Amino acid sequence: MGNTPRPGIGTPHGWFFPDAHEFPLDNGAHVWIHDLPGQHVVSVAVVLDLPASCEPSRMEGLGMIVARTSDEGTLQYPGHQLAEAVESLGAVYGASARMSSTIVQMEVPSAKLAPALDLLAEIIWNPAHEACDIERHLALRTAEIDQARIHPGSLVQLGLQRALLASATRIGRPLGGLPETVRAITREEVIRYHQRWWRPDGATIIVAGSLPPNIDDLVAASFAGWEPGGRRALHQLTQPATPRPHAIVIDRPEAVQADIRIGAPGPDRHDPDWAALEVAACAMGGSFSSRLNTVLREEKGYTYGAHASFHPYRNRGSFVIQTSCRTEVTADVVTEALRIADLTAAPLTSTEIIDARNYLLGIAPLHFATAGAIAGQSADMASAGLPTLWLNSHQQRVAAVDADAATESFTKIIDSGQLTTVICGDAEQLVPALTAKGLAPVVWSSEKLFELP
Repeated sequence: MGNTPRPGIGTPHGWFFPDAHEFPLDNGAHVWIHDLPGQHVVSVAVVLDLPASCEPSRMEGLGMIVARTSDEGTLQYPGHQLAEAVESLGAVYGASARMSSTIVQMEVPSAKLAPALDLLAEIIWNPAHEACDIERHLALRTAEIDQARIHPGSLVQLGLQRALLASATRIGRPLGGLPETVRAITREEVIRYHQRWWRPDGATIIVAGSLPPNIDDLVAASFAGWEPGGRRALHQLTQPATPRPHAIVIDRPEAVQADIRIGAPGPDRHDPDWAALEVAACAMGGSFSSRLNTVLREEKGYTYGAHASFHPYRNRGSFVIQTSCRTEVTADVVTEALRIADLTAAPLTSTEIIDARNYLLGIAPLHFATAGAIAGQSADMASAGLPTLWLNSHQQRVAAVDADAATESFTKIIDSGQLTTVICGDAEQLVPALTAKGLAPVVWSSEKLFELP
């Protein structure tokens, strides 16, 4: 046993995202079918073309409440009867509102797929939205906001959102709403929003798993009665905040740890350099051996980990570095992170890019090993307005990225001298240390993040 040589690490095998069979429904919905033999837990995702910008003014968070109350009962299955109907199929249901869409999902054993499709259609069309359920979920959402007020990770994320994105656009404000907007939500508005926007116009129905030969007919029959609303949602153009602060400290008195976000506006997945940017971000902070993690964790011992990535929206996006550390080393962490983000001074190397490429390509077969993961990725692509073949084309572009392309694409988008730093921590200690490093931060109270702009 002791003489057995250790297996070497080979190059990643070629992997392709499963093809989708596509067809339209008469009501305006589009269907993507991923037949995955052997995957006997089938995942169904219905992507509603419903961005958060469709919410009424000063009633933000409404889309989240509509989604969260969708499984509290329907006209056919009131109250707990709906939960019993879902459980009788061995199914799991969930719905979530996003900035660019609302996604309704169900996972079910393949033998129960036909009745599950009918039940999913019933939930989408006919949720009861009882007053008691809406009141409970409004109370839960209010409690979440109260928790966010004292949670440094939530505070720094809200701070970065406000610092990078124009508050005049919906994506520049919290998805779940603010205290004032949540208080304004009523049952009448929940019902009105659902009736107006939970429609098949522009929707995508995704089914992934081991499927019967008549799957097209099953989907068409289950959703045939879903009536279109005759209107399409308008997706707002993401706008960066102007002017953008250089450094912000969200005061959390006596905190012994600081949560850090460093970011800038970025592109979306339609950008021709997206593959090169993803590889560059991975080399900088997307894996354990990345530059950020190697320096800040392994060499300096400042943090348990640091991460960097591009975050795409429906249109445009952002670049974010994130980490946390002890208060007394925060200024050093920030200056090191900004130095590492300057690829003009230290371009990425071929070794770093090969490692990043192999990592991104190598994790794909593991990441997409289940029908749920396939349906989830397809839902992400539908939400972004991307075709089913996008991921395979993207993987091919990732495989072709070299060090020069990665460095050039990154420096073209990200100017390290223009990055915005947001820190949640003890301002009394942080401001002098950051000022000494030339950052001169402004101080925000945490309450500023929960006020209407």
